[in-house]
Amino acid sequence: MKLLIEASPIEQNNPTGVNYFTEWLARGLEQKQDSTFKVGYFYLNFLGRKPLRNELSKTAFLGNRFHQVRYIPQKIYAKLVYYNVAPPLLLPKSDWVLFPNFYIWPLMRRSKRAVIIHDVGYLRFPEYVERKNLKFLRRVASRSIKKADLIVSNSQFTTSEIISATGVSPKKIVTISIPVDTASFDRRHDKGRTRLRKRYEITKPYILSLGTLEPRKNLETTVLAYCDLPKKIRNTYSLVLAGKWGWDIDTLRDLIQKKQSEGFDIITPGHIDYDDKTTFFRNASFFVITSYYEGFGMPLLEALHCGIPSVAVDIPVFREVGGDACLWAARDAKAVASQLLSLVTDPALAKKLSRAGRQRSSEFSWEKVSETIKQRLLDD
Repeated sequence: MKLLIEASPIEQNNPTGVNYFTEWLARGLEQKQDSTFKVGYFYLNFLGRKPLRNELSKTAFLGNRFHQVRYIPQKIYAKLVYYNVAPPLLLPKSDWVLFPNFYIWPLMRRSKRAVIIHDVGYLRFPEYVERKNLKFLRRVASRSIKKADLIVSNSQFTTSEIISATGVSPKKIVTISIPVDTASFDRRHDKGRTRLRKRYEITKPYILSLGTLEPRKNLETTVLAYCDLPKKIRNTYSLVLAGKWGWDIDTLRDLIQKKQSEGFDIITPGHIDYDDKTTFFRNASFFVITSYYEGFGMPLLEALHCGIPSVAVDIPVFREVGGDACLWAARDAKAVASQLLSLVTDPALAKKLSRAGRQRSSEFSWEKVSETIKQRLLDD
């Protein structure tokens, strides 16, 4: 059986969650290759103008397993897909084609099609989705869910959301989870506090939040919770909101600037290079995540993997990720501040959660995920 993976997420500049997930999944599936299962890739790269950036892509290209569609730019093709007038792509012969980011391209050959759905926030909470993405997802992702031969869901929570929001049969869905890329978080990749001080001006111990700064992340609650901590604790710890600035962030930016002008030590270093991500996690004292809605919650699992005592708002998908390994709070600033205060003032509790976090993370495995998907593709 041959599987083709749509590789644009792997080739994305300034990658974020879906991009890393696609690469880790592809690497896991590569390890599962044998006489019955082969993996290849395809990528819309107009006239071959864009050099391949990812080592996985380069290796596959050298092995004649990476097909580039050179006759149309992906942005134009995506518009044609949106209006349902895109010509089908002629790809190398395969049994399955896996689309890792919500949408399915039309195909000339009769391969079976699998699509990864990371969440259905665009249906459940459209106010937290950027307008241009909302229109695309409502039309293209909903259409892809109906057309797919197999839907890959990244959590039990997302599976239940897909079923309730679209009415699709549970038999059409395979549910996985998203393990940490343990090699990336090896302590050898920690560049230490000197790196944080020189490059990001982080000079004190800090409470970390990591992710794109956008409405869905509910970061106003994180900021207000930090500001509600006793002054002695705030003098000891900075709040670091790491991640690129997203859409509709005026309210958050104004709040941060106001609190900074009042003397609160809130740091927004912007997009974090992947090479520095481990350093941010490995040197954090505590982690907090207060999102309104997520499909999984990878930053929480990464924090637990690094043994960072964590506070998360009590939503179902975070429970699925964190289990008993972190403290839970209602989605309001005082509740989050109260749990953070418990961690800061109770070293025994923080140490217990640090151990529990590492244990929790070890229960997630890319080997299990890739084997689950491989077997489902073979069985179907």
